[in-house]
Amino acid sequence: MRVVPSSPRARRRFFRLGIVLVVAGAIAAAMALVHGGKTPSAAPPKNAPRAQLVKESKYVSPADRRAINKTLDQFVPAALDRRSPETAWRLSGPDLTGGTTLQQWRHGTSPIPYYPARGKTFHGWTTVDATPSSVDFSLLVHPKRGSQTSSWVFSGQMIKRHGRWLVNGMYTAAIMVRPDKKGRHEVGPADYAAGGAAQSGQGGAPPSTDNSARLGKTWLILLVAGIGLVLLFPIGLGIVSAVRSRRSRLRYVRSEPRTLPPLPRPAQGTSEPAGGGGIGAQRH
Repeated sequence: MRVVPSSPRARRRFFRLGIVLVVAGAIAAAMALVHGGKTPSAAPPKNAPRAQLVKESKYVSPADRRAINKTLDQFVPAALDRRSPETAWRLSGPDLTGGTTLQQWRHGTSPIPYYPARGKTFHGWTTVDATPSSVDFSLLVHPKRGSQTSSWVFSGQMIKRHGRWLVNGMYTAAIMVRPDKKGRHEVGPADYAAGGAAQSGQGGAPPSTDNSARLGKTWLILLVAGIGLVLLFPIGLGIVSAVRSRRSRLRYVRSEPRTLPPLPRPAQGTSEPAGGGGIGAQRH
């Protein structure tokens, strides 16, 4: 199969088309690199409203703390240990009861995980954030004696409705296990997060490794290089063919003689001998 046309005119057209495609590909690659590699500015736009500072408070009044302690003393055994679904339902906020029914709670289907909590009082919670009508807390709960599980850390929220403190959410934040070789004895959802979460007990977010931008640029460069090779291959063939054709013409021109060939000699007619058998010759 012949890739390069044999006609000189077709080769010139093929060569020009290859140049146009290369230029168009280079322009498209440059535009993609400029727009794709540009990192968004961290500065807010000029017309953006003024940012409001979110203030966190850990102050809870003594009266509210006593009321929250009373609610947790009833809720934790009733909900975690499944002792009284009715009591757990009565002490739950809208986020816990929404989408479920008391009948489902009675059959063990509730958003609260099962845990055999030990003890009758649960006053050791710490405040994460607090407002006059809500408190985000963290609570360490120990299992019953003889249980196969370990101590769990629960995170939850209390809300104040009509003068009563209700549990509006509670989920498992960490599971205390035996210390490993690195001294870590706590396992939580962050330990299973993508990208390698920070070790327990160490503050701050895990180190950010923005590999997506690097990978995208690398693949884009490889793609542009591949397209360039595909386009340059026929152009190279066209150039080689044009050079060979030019050399062949030069060799042909140089090999031709500089002088014109001699003209052909005119054909000479045959003359009859005198007295030969002409019309007026005598017949014997």
